[in-house]
Amino acid sequence: MNNRRMVKWLLAAMLVVLSLTLTGCYETPDIQTGGNANNGIGAFPTFAAATTRPPVPTNAPVTPNINVPVNTPSGGGMVVLPTQSGNTGNWGPVVLPTIPGSTGNTGATITMPPATSSATPAAVSGPLKLGSQGELVREMQRQLKNLGFYTGQADGDFGPATEEALKAFQKQYGLAVDGVAGTETLTKLAGAKATMKPAVTATPAASLKLGSTGENVRTVQRRLKDLKFYNGSVDGDFGEGTEEAVKRFQKQYGLDVDGKVGAATLEALRNARATAKPAYLPVTPTPRPTATPAFSQNTYLRNGNSGSDVRKMQERLISLGYLSGEPTGRFDDATEAGVIAFQRRHTDYADGVAGPDTLKKLYSSSARSTSSAAAVIGVSLKAGSEGTVVRNVQTRLKSLGYYKGSVDGSYGTGTEEAVKAFQKANGLKADGKAGADTLNKLYSDNVKTAAQARATATPKPRPTARPTATPYRTATPLPAGTWVKVTPNPSEDIIYVTLRPGYYGTPVEKMQEALKEQGYYSGVTDGYYGTGTEAAVKKFQTRHGLSADGVAGPATLRYLYYGAFPDGA
Repeated sequence: MNNRRMVKWLLAAMLVVLSLTLTGCYETPDIQTGGNANNGIGAFPTFAAATTRPPVPTNAPVTPNINVPVNTPSGGGMVVLPTQSGNTGNWGPVVLPTIPGSTGNTGATITMPPATSSATPAAVSGPLKLGSQGELVREMQRQLKNLGFYTGQADGDFGPATEEALKAFQKQYGLAVDGVAGTETLTKLAGAKATMKPAVTATPAASLKLGSTGENVRTVQRRLKDLKFYNGSVDGDFGEGTEEAVKRFQKQYGLDVDGKVGAATLEALRNARATAKPAYLPVTPTPRPTATPAFSQNTYLRNGNSGSDVRKMQERLISLGYLSGEPTGRFDDATEAGVIAFQRRHTDYADGVAGPDTLKKLYSSSARSTSSAAAVIGVSLKAGSEGTVVRNVQTRLKSLGYYKGSVDGSYGTGTEEAVKAFQKANGLKADGKAGADTLNKLYSDNVKTAAQARATATPKPRPTARPTATPYRTATPLPAGTWVKVTPNPSEDIIYVTLRPGYYGTPVEKMQEALKEQGYYSGVTDGYYGTGTEAAVKKFQTRHGLSADGVAGPATLRYLYYGAFPDGA
């Protein structure tokens, strides 16, 4: 029997058990795991210190392993199974169907599965759902995996990853999307055939990664710290220290080591147990000053100052993570941003002036570190540069509206074009290099955002003549020589408008600008979706693993404007 036939046979067996349950045999209490099972975007799970499954109640029905000869009259009949020891009643009647032509003994034997001990959760009866476990769950996971909906291990535990895979299956096959495997879902699952392409991706929709912030990140950091994989600050900033801790955890638990906290990593975090021996490496220990610099009660370092005191202060801010780069000894706008970030976490004021109180706190052993730098100083970045400083610059450019790509720490064409646009809008030499002047302006208070730059820019001239060539065909052919105008969708609930060859308007122009900033388009940003724009879209789609059809749908536009995982997705 090949694997596919085996899966179908086992799923058919699952349906028999479920049918008996749903017609009134008995119902085993749901087996719940520790922690909140909600793995959605809006409510992040609360991790329990450990997860211990409750024992099966002593009066719960335990399926006996017995063979009962069936002797029935020609009109059918029933067999009453014996009372199970320790149970409060018998198993109830099993009504057998009438066998045409039978005169008595059917010669059949009912074989019941073996009993389970109270130390192991009983076999699931009723619909399979979050918290269920056993061989039926394992076979369901295998079939979901064969169909490309599930990428985890077939371990018999119905966790959040299994639930998400089941929901994806239900959605694709037109079933009620509730994440519960009832009779209808299991019937459809048994008859489904595997496709060449997986129906879902391995990356969960809700994922925390480098650059994420908030209470969800704080929860993960706290859990990693309890498990001794992380020894940094629980500050809600998903920085490099948190990413390294996640990678160490993923490596030790046999997960994909990508540094992102998705459904599989969340489930492993929830079920992991703390060890006595720390699993982390001393990568980013809390900095301790080797010697507190001497400064008087009259020392006030502010923007415009320079010298050794400023350099020492910068060194300390860099060691604590509030600045990145190299100390310069010059107190500029970027340095001021680092001082303000430190003050916001340690004092009841944030004026950007490092006076006696701020300096005393800065050099003390109680100064807290951070994984998110407020500014970059003392470096010169250009195409080809990589690392944390590049990531910080990309983050800042993105917050100002100049950068639309992924915050990946790689200074590529998209980052270079974003820097040029920033420089041009803020009166700097537009060479695409992030040197001292550019970095200082980037973190200053009087910086001009991309939106402000567009508002004050001279309007671009529009072409006087409309294209006369035959337009590109959409699903519904367009009349010759006609272009379809599209406008931004006024609904706040629908962000993206699908764009196709043959369209023109503001949304197309915006897309062209983003493609050009990231190095995929070199034509005129005239708002017309022609051959050049189509080729640029296909190139972008191919680069990001999307279907290269040249049509800019929601998935393509989301990647284009926000990267793989936009904030709040």
